[in-house]
Amino acid sequence: MSQYLIATNVLEAIVRGSLEHMDSLRVHGSLPLVRARPVEVKVDGEECHVAVHLDARMGERLPELAVAVRGHVAQALEAMTGLRVTAVDVIFDGVFLAGV
Repeated sequence: MSQYLIATNVLEAIVRGSLEHMDSLRVHGSLPLVRARPVEVKVDGEECHVAVHLDARMGERLPELAVAVRGHVAQALEAMTGLRVTAVDVIFDGVFLAGV
């Protein structure tokens, strides 16, 4: 049986990629000295826990948006890595106006 490792930045890129098609949100931009990573993936064996900091478009229903985010992130990570996603924590850190 061969072993392999997946770098954390690859896992984070998968999370970001799973959300690119959603015009109603953006991954929150990190500020120096505030938060090093707006996307965090912690792996424990064959499981992972995700935290993603987002900005939502003004007027969006945040509970429904969070459900959609959880589904997209979990599906992408499980399909590409085989890891079982135990949780996706969605933290809304800001809002933006449509077209901006």
